Amino acid sequence: MKLLFSRPNLTLGAWESVRRLGGALHQVVQPQSGALLSACLGLALVAQYLLDGRRSMALAGGLYAAAALLFILLFHHEPLEAEETSVGRGGKYPASKGAHRIRWLFVALSVPLGALAFPRFQGNLFRREGTLLWLAGLALLALASRPLAGHDRRRDDAPRITREGLLLERRHLALLGIMAIGAFYRLHKIGTIPQEMGCDLPHIYNNIRLLLRSEFLIFFPSHPGREGLFFYLATPLAKTFGLSHTTIKVASALVGVLTLPTIYLLGKELYNHEVGLYAALFLSVSHWHVILTRIGFRLSTMPPVLALMVYFIVRGLKTGRRWFYALAGLFLGLGLYTYNAFMIVPLSLLCALVALVLAGHGRRLWRDWDGLLLLMLVAAFVFIPLGRYAYEEPEQYFYRAATRITSLEQSLPSNLLATFLANNRRALLMFNVQGDGVFVANVPYLRQLGFFSATLFALGAAYVLWRWRQGLNGLVLVLLFTMLLPTTLSLAFPHEVPNGGRAVGAIVPAMLLAGVALSLVRRHTTALLAQGEGRTWRLAWRLDDAPEREWHLPWAKGLRFFATGVLIAALAFEVVSLYPLYFREYVAALPDHNFSISLALAEAIDDFADDGEAYIKTVPYWYDGNAVRAQLRRADQSWHNEIEVLAPGVPPLSGAPGKFMIILHPDDVVARQTLQQAFPKGIELRRLKPDGTPAFYLFYGER
Repeated sequence: MKLLFSRPNLTLGAWESVRRLGGALHQVVQPQSGALLSACLGLALVAQYLLDGRRSMALAGGLYAAAALLFILLFHHEPLEAEETSVGRGGKYPASKGAHRIRWLFVALSVPLGALAFPRFQGNLFRREGTLLWLAGLALLALASRPLAGHDRRRDDAPRITREGLLLERRHLALLGIMAIGAFYRLHKIGTIPQEMGCDLPHIYNNIRLLLRSEFLIFFPSHPGREGLFFYLATPLAKTFGLSHTTIKVASALVGVLTLPTIYLLGKELYNHEVGLYAALFLSVSHWHVILTRIGFRLSTMPPVLALMVYFIVRGLKTGRRWFYALAGLFLGLGLYTYNAFMIVPLSLLCALVALVLAGHGRRLWRDWDGLLLLMLVAAFVFIPLGRYAYEEPEQYFYRAATRITSLEQSLPSNLLATFLANNRRALLMFNVQGDGVFVANVPYLRQLGFFSATLFALGAAYVLWRWRQGLNGLVLVLLFTMLLPTTLSLAFPHEVPNGGRAVGAIVPAMLLAGVALSLVRRHTTALLAQGEGRTWRLAWRLDDAPEREWHLPWAKGLRFFATGVLIAALAFEVVSLYPLYFREYVAALPDHNFSISLALAEAIDDFADDGEAYIKTVPYWYDGNAVRAQLRRADQSWHNEIEVLAPGVPPLSGAPGKFMIILHPDDVVARQTLQQAFPKGIELRRLKPDGTPAFYLFYGER
């Protein structure tokens, strides 16, 4: 029995009218596309300029809306989405029934291994027996998903090793250049900017120190609890060069550099090489990403893992190969060891699958049901150790996320829906208008994207939104909106929205959208210039009675030279403008202009380590002893000579004969007077901040 559904005539008539209107507008627009493209870009640039100056916000919004409409009108008919491979169109590689049975046998054997490994991760440790069972199960899943013989061909676009050497194409050299730019911005002056450890880095320092002591934790429960992938990646560096604030920052910076090829791969697979290179370039000079990858936080590992997960999902959808789905599952499971914001990714993946079905890709997903099943199995298997900890300590594992969406730390607002909608509005405006206000994660309240990348992001978002049913655009849009949820769901602390750290996953789709817009503009400009072939500029001149001279320049060549210069100048501006933004404005916004009070205290204690006991009077002033201890070098890091009051009969006022030093807050006048009366021959020195104000006082005495 066949059921036929038809739209009402009114709907068909309206749709046909819209289609005809679009066709008519296209006929009108096409001859004037060059002028309209210039107007579109001009409107968008002026709109972003007004937003940056907080001037005429309504006008800026109107200009951006007009630019987006023009962009859609110009490019709605120009496909940029990558085509499917021949394998994707023709179905899966054929395999015998015996091969399929062996695959599922491997899958079936992995299940009991996972069940046996799960209880052996008790106590939040990677124990030898449990780890071996876990790895054996993963190996079986790898065998179940391995490519069949002869079907794992090398990609034509990959670098090749020949007898003459390594063969690199221009795009590979361009990517290496982009990585060099990214490495410069992430490693230049890494030892001194930022200099203050703050309250998180001491915990990270101690977490890595546990690994150096061969205490292989699964989840690191020091407040408020941290996933451990970054700590495991940073440990070899710390073991080689020594554990310090600088080595932690270098580890996160290197992760940031390695993120660049991952976003290139994703952009290339979703669209083309050009989009991938543009996205990588914008990411390499993104102050959002540079800041977050220089501070030594574990969140630096989330973007590359997220990009690789989506990349392998796209490869799986295009080729139908189980191997790519299994790799996507590997990075999905691994992502849960990066940062707590990754908890939203399984929901993001589910929403992406729904969007693909609505976009007409349901048949493709049904074709690959076994690949999707393998993706979920591998992800669940990778999650087993962390899942065991979450089962044992759910309150600790979910604590940080729960504090933001429940009343665990602060009462929820009365109108949750209004708060959530307001959070979404602020999160969407973070790209172009006002970003994170926390000085550690951003130049306070500066938009999260660069000037040109912000402009192109808005245009690219309009294009992809209009064409959401084409290619895998729906997946990119879902990724953008769901990666904002970790910050928009901060219902108990709406003043923390937007939060650049929690929304770190949104960097990936944001850079892709900027790359999409720039690629469309470049392609369209090239096509327009090609229409002028054969036309020339003629310049003739004559001096006095000399023969007339002529100079001919091909029209298209001159315009192409000009357009290339404009593109290079715009990209160069984006690259160069990051330097003063980060190394001047960001530094100026840090407390005491990047003066590290904890490092200064640690250096003072180290300087006195061979002469006697050193003390710090902490109360009633704020003080982070963990940061001080983490930066001690000559003194023992178990140092705990922290006192709250100066009391007779206890150190430093009394005790064994010998020298001592006590560090005091500049405002602690009473304590300074007490010491001067008790030790009239004592010496008092001041340690100054860069601005000339006292950082603390050093009192040297002898009992």
